[in-house]
Amino acid sequence: MKILREPLVHFMFIGAVIYLLYAVFAEPAAEETDKTIVVSAGEIEWMQTAWQKRWNRPPTDAEFDGLIQQYIKETVLYREALTMGLNKHDIVIRRRLAQKLEFLARDLVSLTPPTEEELQTYFTEHQDRYQDPVRFTFTQVFIDPDKRGDATLDDAEKIKATLMAQGNVIDDAGALGDDFMLQNYYPENDQADIQKLFGSGFAESLAELSIGHWHGPVLSGYGVHLVYVHSIIEPPAAVFAEVRERVVQDWKTEKGEALNKQFYDSLREQYTIVIEEPTDDDKIATMQEKTP
Repeated sequence: MKILREPLVHFMFIGAVIYLLYAVFAEPAAEETDKTIVVSAGEIEWMQTAWQKRWNRPPTDAEFDGLIQQYIKETVLYREALTMGLNKHDIVIRRRLAQKLEFLARDLVSLTPPTEEELQTYFTEHQDRYQDPVRFTFTQVFIDPDKRGDATLDDAEKIKATLMAQGNVIDDAGALGDDFMLQNYYPENDQADIQKLFGSGFAESLAELSIGHWHGPVLSGYGVHLVYVHSIIEPPAAVFAEVRERVVQDWKTEKGEALNKQFYDSLREQYTIVIEEPTDDDKIATMQEKTP
């Protein structure tokens, strides 16, 4: 139904879920003298379900009693920690609670799965994301500027002239250059792999070179290279049916992030934000704390 995809409906549903969870799981405000811990039927069902999901079987009596005792222990320590104020100014707790609320909003995406039309539109708009990369097969000859100094570029031109004169005889081309930690021949590497090995500048230059010729000098973080491109394989266009599962996951991720942002923006509008400037005394105290 179209109405289920409206943001306002999403926000109303999120609010209902939050209040429902609060009503089910939140402990009522208790007096300091109240030391009662109730292990509710809802908590017991949740523990059994979680165990079944993890171990693929129900817990034994001993294991179930262990779950109950662990829950009681955690509740006792949790309440005492709250009494002591240990939750205040704790960035880990703040972030964890914020994440849990974000997860609630993000889970709404699974309740409104995309239609085939929406997936097809998303695929068309992001088709480059699913395109296989162009692959390059090339040979490189390294000329070491640390070894050759000011003569590096002149030597590179001389070596290139020799290589061009040899024509297609390039099996031992690396012998004309200097020792290098990487190999000379690279079959069907994509630009990302080439960038990891030689750097972005080299990878970008390689993409501009023509097939069947010696080129150079081409620079990398290592120094100077002469490059012969054997082939450039252009992949066929991506087909929706072959990448559909990836499209579904990407659609869910993107929609979840968008819904989270909309949800946060709607909540933030309800708050008045006051950011106080630290006083001079606070600045002095901070500086003193940092002074060894």
